[in-house]
Amino acid sequence: MRDYRSLDDFLRSIEPRLQPLGSQDTSLLEETVEELKVAVEELRVTQEQLIEETRRSGEERERSAMSDRAFRDAFTGAPLPMLLTDIAGVIRYANAAAGALLALQSGRGTGKPLAVYVAPTSRRPFRNLLNHLSTEAAPGTLALTLQPRNRAPVTTEATVWPVPGEGGMMLGWALRDAVEPAAEPEPEESAATLRAAWDSLPVGAAAMDRDGSVLAWNRAARELLGWTEEEVIGRPNPAVADEATLDAVRARGEPAETAALAESRDGGAVAVELTVAPMTDAAGEVSGTVALMRASQNGAAAARCWPESEMRRVLLEGATAGTVTDRLRAGIAAGLHAGYLRGGDRLPSIRDAAAETGIDHRVLALAYRRLAAAGLVEVRSRKGVRVAPQRVPAEHGLGETAEWLAELLEQAAALQVRVPGLPELVRRWTAGVEIRCACVDDTADGRAALAHAFSHQWGIAAFPVAPGNTAEGRRELADALRDADLIATSHYHAPELAALCDASRRPLLLAALTQDAVEAIEERLARGPLTAVVVDAAYGERLRALRGGERLSVVCASDVAAIEALDPDTPVLATLAAQQQVTRKLRLLVPATNLVSPTSPRALARLLVRANVSPRRPAEA
Repeated sequence: MRDYRSLDDFLRSIEPRLQPLGSQDTSLLEETVEELKVAVEELRVTQEQLIEETRRSGEERERSAMSDRAFRDAFTGAPLPMLLTDIAGVIRYANAAAGALLALQSGRGTGKPLAVYVAPTSRRPFRNLLNHLSTEAAPGTLALTLQPRNRAPVTTEATVWPVPGEGGMMLGWALRDAVEPAAEPEPEESAATLRAAWDSLPVGAAAMDRDGSVLAWNRAARELLGWTEEEVIGRPNPAVADEATLDAVRARGEPAETAALAESRDGGAVAVELTVAPMTDAAGEVSGTVALMRASQNGAAAARCWPESEMRRVLLEGATAGTVTDRLRAGIAAGLHAGYLRGGDRLPSIRDAAAETGIDHRVLALAYRRLAAAGLVEVRSRKGVRVAPQRVPAEHGLGETAEWLAELLEQAAALQVRVPGLPELVRRWTAGVEIRCACVDDTADGRAALAHAFSHQWGIAAFPVAPGNTAEGRRELADALRDADLIATSHYHAPELAALCDASRRPLLLAALTQDAVEAIEERLARGPLTAVVVDAAYGERLRALRGGERLSVVCASDVAAIEALDPDTPVLATLAAQQQVTRKLRLLVPATNLVSPTSPRALARLLVRANVSPRRPAEA
């Protein structure tokens, strides 16, 4: 086919050939028609390509605009006062918190030297830092006293780092211990510069939408937890399992600080300190949240994590369609009891559980729905299955003296000092009113451990109660609970007791294995087999949920032959109830009296103080 510069050239060239032709010109006509068909097809393909390129260009512009808005909102809504300056210290951008700190109004201050807002006592070190950064592209810190216009001086710790910008090197500034964010002006941000500043932040940062899904994820967050931005975009923040924190920040519009165990990419847990602040859009409406993430200085919090393989073993191994609900219920309770699980922790998804067990996904979905109805799990849209928040006693305000005494009792419990053994003054404030505690568990081992924990440590009149599985048994349980001032149980029975406690307006306290005991048992199982001596075999099965629990063998105290066969030189794990039945002396791995303790000693201390102090208040006044 000939080449034509335009469609008009082509049509003019074929016009003479489209005139009436004789039979001798048939070949010329066929050639012309064929060229016309090819040209029309080329035009159609070109049109489709143009349409597709226009669509892609529009989508790319939309994605770019969304990304720009995410970075802009993350920068402006960050809970720390943040600035971008040029290498000479001239302010180019300031977020909401910096605007509130420096009293910037309607964009004023942008384009002004930061030195204008630096107190005279800090100007020399400020200039020295700028000179240093102009030659050394490395982060620096400085104690900086700022002098906002018509305000008192503010002492801050400034962290400064280099930021590659479109027009050359810029400086990012983060100012700690400043005021909370306020409304900010709308500068003409450059998305590329804001992106560079976001990635240059020395702490992990994530921006989330109203549903808690990640919109932006910076380099420090990736280094802290291992997740890349592509892996977390559109998914829940692995460092924020507690959605209540996000809900509270969005509702109050104020920052909040909390500690958490973040999920790292390798399946482990990282103890982090979180600062979560509301993120606002251009109209000032809360559009999501921003989270700053730092590695916790107290790494001990990460010790109690449940590896993925152990979780699957305890929750799913051996489960069938007929037993999966009970297996999951017992496994989750075991994880809570041993301190591996907390409210908000992620559980195996329905798809993963189906692949692991071979059970139909509809059966697994029904099992999770039953556990959700019982208050043990939460099935969240797009966020998977998570452990439900655990019930804790409501906190109520106390007087100054009572608050001090509650803290004293909490510290005494941490040191394993018996409350009745404290001096007479404390005794009068804790033992003047008898408190009766119903200790509910379906095993004799659990009931004995609970009763000892509450009576020996706290001086409370504790009595054991077995939960009933029949209508008559449940009536007997309700009658027994009416005689109690509070109910103590483990995570295995908390869901069904919650309704009874609400109806009777009695506090429900949970007890769990002490972490010292858990660590001692795990360390022993890591080195080899361990024998547990129990009264009820079901209690032994709970202990198998500990890390390495497949190496734990269980012996019942009533099995005389098995007890006699135990090696007297090998330590065993024996419950208090078992020791009361076994006549021979056993070498104990840990004292049975240290196996269980209340998970919230401060709440119990406050309850004890309130019962004894409240009647005395009129006399004190």
